[in-house]
Amino acid sequence: MSIPTENQRRDSPSFAWPVRIAPAVVAGILAALWLSEPPDSGIGFSLTGPSVVAPGTKAALRAWHLTDHQVDAPPTTVELRDGSGALISTTKMARSVAQGLEGEVPLPSDIEGTAFFVARTEIDGEAVSVRYGVSVEPDEALRDYQPVRETSPFQVYELGPMRVVDPEAAPLQLDPRIEGGACVPELRCWLSVWVGEKPTRVRVDSIAGVRLEQKEIGPARGFLRFPLVVVGNEARIEVQALGRRDRVVTSRQVRLPVVPGGISARASVDGGQVRVEWDQLGGRGPVLVDAYRDNQWTYAFSVTPSEPWLPASLEPGVWRLQLRADLFSTNTAGVTHLLIPDGSTGTELQLAARAVLADAQREGLDPIAMAIVDGGIPSDQTRDAINALFGPRNFGVVSLATVVSHAESESGSARRRIARWVAAATILTIGLLVSLALLRLELHAQAGARDLLEGFEDADPPPEPAPSLERWLWAFVFLVFALIAALALSKGWF
Repeated sequence: MSIPTENQRRDSPSFAWPVRIAPAVVAGILAALWLSEPPDSGIGFSLTGPSVVAPGTKAALRAWHLTDHQVDAPPTTVELRDGSGALISTTKMARSVAQGLEGEVPLPSDIEGTAFFVARTEIDGEAVSVRYGVSVEPDEALRDYQPVRETSPFQVYELGPMRVVDPEAAPLQLDPRIEGGACVPELRCWLSVWVGEKPTRVRVDSIAGVRLEQKEIGPARGFLRFPLVVVGNEARIEVQALGRRDRVVTSRQVRLPVVPGGISARASVDGGQVRVEWDQLGGRGPVLVDAYRDNQWTYAFSVTPSEPWLPASLEPGVWRLQLRADLFSTNTAGVTHLLIPDGSTGTELQLAARAVLADAQREGLDPIAMAIVDGGIPSDQTRDAINALFGPRNFGVVSLATVVSHAESESGSARRRIARWVAAATILTIGLLVSLALLRLELHAQAGARDLLEGFEDADPPPEPAPSLERWLWAFVFLVFALIAALALSKGWF
């Protein structure tokens, strides 16, 4: 019997190093996958517009390219296509003086069903397009949409019940409203109190968060207007009708609507042009103006403090204007209503009353609108009546988060797909090499054990090797690497 010595055979295979570093490689790749985030969604070219449009009208659109440092506005054209994909019209969007691009797409009167807006531009030498569909429905379908605003329960207009002390001396009406829809903290807003045709003296007391510039007005009839400033995120007042010797004959508490960091907006027609005015904390800057008619976003404008006129004339009717400081601050927009009558719609006051009474089934009869119909508004208080009438309707905002698409260029998308597949193939190749090294090591170890046993002259024949999970270690390692490669593909790693 002879026993192999060290100088007879050296049994140290050079391929053992993959076995030693395999756990570290697996742990490193898993950690990288766990900590990694998917890549950006693409170039970041976005288009937003209405989700429901009426035939024979215009649909407003805004587009922008969001980069790491700014909001860019590359030259963009918008195609209008019908449900079959046929081209109807092409519109070139204009650069906004505030942010991004803006424009309107005319809709033919015979369009129906589903239409598509396709915006095309070029960014960094790549052709980029964004496409989304809109539903074409009659005007009646748009009237059911109710504007809302995201606020806390303590920032919504709430009118308390009337407490009547002297029914004979009390006015029939005591209806306080904020003319601009909401108060912005630290900016002046106007409280309009409707007392009807009976001359009444009104006093306003602050309960919380209100600084009053004038506490008493009257006796007067119609609308009594109080300037005030909200100094917190919640504001409550008590409105009192006074009789003889300053005795309170009736009163009611009011929670004022508050929009922190918002914009206070106004609009008027001056020489045939629409002029918008606004106030905001920190000084006025350029703003985006979104014009709605019958709840459809019809025009997209932008104005500056030095040029506050809208660049296009608006058709006769009731218009809702929303002023935003940027593309992403819809909830703090300032809202105002603009009335443009013609010969067939009567005066501004009549046009306003009809517009409000048209929603009576949903919102109930408005006492000021009924007073306008009955001719109970003093002739010198037409503007006060319109401001008070639309005050509650100026609080909610029409949401602009309708359809926003993020596009990726075709070549950029192809490069990302190729990179992901190359990365997955690399991971799988490493796993295959490590698995083969483990398999070769196992086979080499078995051969070495047989040689060692055969070296004993009187030894029994070597037994068959017993089943062991260690024999399948190479397969398990290959499976782990295959799962890692699949994970890299699913997360878009690299």
